[in-house]
Amino acid sequence: MKILLNHIPNTLNYGSSMMAENLVYYLSKELGENTAFVCDSKSDEDLQRIKESTNIKELSVDRLAGTEIPGRSALSKLVNYRRFLVEKVRKYENMGIVGMIVLGGDDLSEYYAGSRIALELVRLRVFSKYMRVFLAGQTVGPFSSWRVPLARRMLRDCIVYTRDTLTKHYLLKDLRLKKVYESRDLAWLDLPMQNDKNIEDSILAKYDLRPNEYIVLVPSGFAGQFTKNWARYNLRWLDIVNGLGTLESLAKKKIILLGHVVQSDINDDRNVIRHIVNQSEVSSRQRIIPIFDEMLPVEARMILGNGYFTITGRMHAAVSTSQMGKPAISLSYSVKYKGVLGEGLGMKDLIIEARGDDLWESGKIVILVMDKVEYVLSNYDSLVSRIRPAVEENKKLTMTQIEDIANKLKEKSYR
Repeated sequence: MKILLNHIPNTLNYGSSMMAENLVYYLSKELGENTAFVCDSKSDEDLQRIKESTNIKELSVDRLAGTEIPGRSALSKLVNYRRFLVEKVRKYENMGIVGMIVLGGDDLSEYYAGSRIALELVRLRVFSKYMRVFLAGQTVGPFSSWRVPLARRMLRDCIVYTRDTLTKHYLLKDLRLKKVYESRDLAWLDLPMQNDKNIEDSILAKYDLRPNEYIVLVPSGFAGQFTKNWARYNLRWLDIVNGLGTLESLAKKKIILLGHVVQSDINDDRNVIRHIVNQSEVSSRQRIIPIFDEMLPVEARMILGNGYFTITGRMHAAVSTSQMGKPAISLSYSVKYKGVLGEGLGMKDLIIEARGDDLWESGKIVILVMDKVEYVLSNYDSLVSRIRPAVEENKKLTMTQIEDIANKLKEKSYR
């Protein structure tokens, strides 16, 4: 059985990679040895990282992904788009592909995709008329204006597994879709090599880390999601680090700066880390350990999960921290944080609504973060006791999603 796997172009986004690894690994177990995946990874190196992380070799790069739409003008491209997509589907069918899985989390949202969302919705509509299309572990929307009726029509034949209750209600009530199932983010499952003690010991030893003797900061490089003022954004992360350095209760703990998206562009988390390292107070520098290395997602999870707690602007860094039973303070810029971490994990009290120029320009964001740090320190044991059973419930819902996808792929007839 050959399956098309979409929305994993960059495996240096550890969150996206975690979702891909778990989907490939656990679905292969359900479907058996003869399962192969054709992935839209942008390079053979990206594909190799998934192979290395899962020990599954039946993966190949989709050579049709990103093919240019024929036409010289925008109008001619639009006219040709549907025909172009149908021809593409036929090529996939000739390759023996029986279905397409589009990975979450929130690519089908306006705050990431912008105007491009229309083209993706049309693509999903065309594909779902000819083969099974699964949207796995998704936060979809919310949409506005003309995109609401478009999404309602284009997604009607897709099989959607949401990663939170909020998305499920939105799809059922607002978009009035029928094939909607509540599930959870694919990253909640144990990563394929997560229980390998040698990997854990090795990555901690590499940076001279001991469990619970450090805290982790993941400063998102995607500053534009929080504020237009990039200079102030970098400065406030620096203020947070310096503020942590003054807390007596954390005096013996190292401060780890970890990137969770390290794709070497303007949104690379390491850009903010470099600023912090270069500008931090001398008194704090001996405790700060910046990590600039690329690593496997499981190694990033080991670092996060063995810390005392995490402060993060990347949602999947909070997922990994929580998945290993530790608290994570999340700086939120979208509804996905409320759905995945607030509702799904029951950790509304660890989320900071962090979007807005005033928060970063005035420095209010630093006060909010430091207040949450004090809250975590004062309620640490009760937070940990709440996290563990919630994670187990999320794992069960996530695994049910994979089992259901497997069962539907095994069905001989699509219609």
